[in-house]
Amino acid sequence: MFAAALAVAVPARADCAGAELGLQAVQQELSRGQVDDALSRLSDLEDRHPACGPVATLQAQVQAGLGRMNEAERSFQRAAELAPQRPEPHFQLGVFYDSRQQHGKAAEQFRKVLAITPSDPQAYDYLGLSLEALGEFDKAQVAYRMGLSRNKGPRFDPMLHYNYGRFLMKHGRIEDAKGHLDEAARHAPGVRAVQYERARVALRLGDTTGARTHAEEALGLEDPGGVILDMQVHYLLSRVYRALGEDELAAKFSALSRDAEIPLAARRRSGGR
Repeated sequence: MFAAALAVAVPARADCAGAELGLQAVQQELSRGQVDDALSRLSDLEDRHPACGPVATLQAQVQAGLGRMNEAERSFQRAAELAPQRPEPHFQLGVFYDSRQQHGKAAEQFRKVLAITPSDPQAYDYLGLSLEALGEFDKAQVAYRMGLSRNKGPRFDPMLHYNYGRFLMKHGRIEDAKGHLDEAARHAPGVRAVQYERARVALRLGDTTGARTHAEEALGLEDPGGVILDMQVHYLLSRVYRALGEDELAAKFSALSRDAEIPLAARRRSGGR
């Protein structure tokens, strides 16, 4: 639950002098599941190092992991306020807003990141996603393209081609989408969503053999984040098998799709209860 929290780095600066060992101890406590001890230590660190942004960031991540979203938001905001000229706190606050589907607030933070580091491809990717969700499609496309033109170095984003390819497919540019999704498969071959979208594109293009290959590969991949559910892959496979004339397999996967339960997390993401 606290994998992201364990990645917090402490910059060598006066505001955090003396906090390094305490933050390391918090990370160790979290890795051992000692959440109460970690929270107590973080509270003490905040009292002794009120201007140290990484303390606030780690607090925010722990609170988010515990589902305390209001507290997490305040801590992410405080981290960004403590270091307004550092991109990482704004990026993390943007990702938090993105996870909460607060797309306008997320876009604002990613724009702040890009004002500080205008070559960050990950920030362009998230900005594109936020703008797309807001219905600002022309601006989203510009953000994706800007990200792709800068997609190198330590901030390389393996999902940029996927997100832009999916965007193009939604807007009917199937051939262009195929090129980006094929490129995404080079960088993220083990991601179910990539193979799933490649199968959908292949089916739209009449390449049923390719659609079968990609859809069957998608079914064999784990998707712990629940981005593409088993039932979605089952439904796609039923369409592919039907197009291939394999009616028995088509009926089997159609039934699997129809009878599947939608996980609670997926229902919440889509606004259900």
